Amino acid sequence: MSGQQPAGLTKLVLACLLLVLVLVVPLQAQEGGTIEGRVVNGTPGGPPVGTGVPVTLHVLRNGSEVETRETTTTAGGSFRFDGLDPDPDLGYWLEAVYLDVPYSSAAPVEFAGQAQAAATTINVYEVSDDDSGVRLHSVHVIAESFGQVVRISEIHMFSNDSDRTFAGNGEGPSPDASVFIPLPAGAVGLAFSDEDPAGRYVEADDGVWDTEPVAPGEDTSLVFLSYHLMVGDEPITVVRTFAYPVDAFNILVTQPGLTLQSEQLVDQGLQSFQGRDYAFYVAEDLAVGAELVIDLTVDETAAAGSGMPGTESPSVPAATVPAEEGQQGLLRILGFVLAGFAVVAAVAYPQLRKRRAGVPSDVASRPGLPEGLTPEQRRLIEELADLEDARQEGRVDKAGYEQRRAQIYEALRSD
Repeated sequence: MSGQQPAGLTKLVLACLLLVLVLVVPLQAQEGGTIEGRVVNGTPGGPPVGTGVPVTLHVLRNGSEVETRETTTTAGGSFRFDGLDPDPDLGYWLEAVYLDVPYSSAAPVEFAGQAQAAATTINVYEVSDDDSGVRLHSVHVIAESFGQVVRISEIHMFSNDSDRTFAGNGEGPSPDASVFIPLPAGAVGLAFSDEDPAGRYVEADDGVWDTEPVAPGEDTSLVFLSYHLMVGDEPITVVRTFAYPVDAFNILVTQPGLTLQSEQLVDQGLQSFQGRDYAFYVAEDLAVGAELVIDLTVDETAAAGSGMPGTESPSVPAATVPAEEGQQGLLRILGFVLAGFAVVAAVAYPQLRKRRAGVPSDVASRPGLPEGLTPEQRRLIEELADLEDARQEGRVDKAGYEQRRAQIYEALRSD
């Protein structure tokens, strides 16, 4: 019959279609890479991680986030992301939120070679209000002279030797306040890293509280901060104390411009980074509450003659991770850098794009500011701090910066 196909041909066509469905459709469903993993409770005796734990995938290209995906764990704490680009230039960071605390993968997940699948584990922990296991593995400081103002930039690396995350014990000004960082008397113009989420820190009269928990492990929480101290013709004494034991304290002092004296610090000689010279000092095993006394003397003539410090800051690419990822991802990227303080100076400090924290209008009456300063002097210090930030961020050119800085110095001298 015309228009009819032989039964054998029809069966052949159907068989081919079935073969296409069997072979092609699964290939389409599996197109792209897959990351599988588990969220595991790292606290001995803690309950197994079950279903419903949020997991976020951050897709990074050249250190910048280009995409995020979200899922939740299934039975046994398992999770899976399909349809991923296996481009080896991409990195995948994973973050799980357990008991309101974010935890990230120990390293970025990448697809090696022609691999289409990768696996990872995210360790999470029970929380505790006991901070007995918290310590400062290291405190790194850079002191710079701006004439009659010294800027102090600090990097605090917190570790936790316990098997539970310290999430605060109610001693702070807010329920989520965790570790406390005392600041020296006279500190003004407190600022933090732009990488930190807004509202992370809570300022107090004698220091600042962090609201990020400290997870178990080495260098699991990082704090960047900076402040300014007013100096004159006489040396200024800076007394630093810490609320937790400090394994290692390091300070770099810009040369020329500043002279440091301290009976507790060991002189490591002159160091050079990115075309700058620094005097390098260290101390070890500082007890809780112990006073570290440092005398700083400003040589304003030497600093002005050398163009120091930082009117031409070196341009060093900053390691970038998504702010939402929490500090652990940033720590993993910076971990190899912070092994040596030389690279801290060359890499970590230039990336401190400071976020001005602001000073209340009643700054003149705040406790802890130097006695004998007039309200006008205090205002000028704040203006100088703003000017320095503007120069660092490229909002004012070199000529305008130097002119206004000279005017502020003159006003400070004559006030």
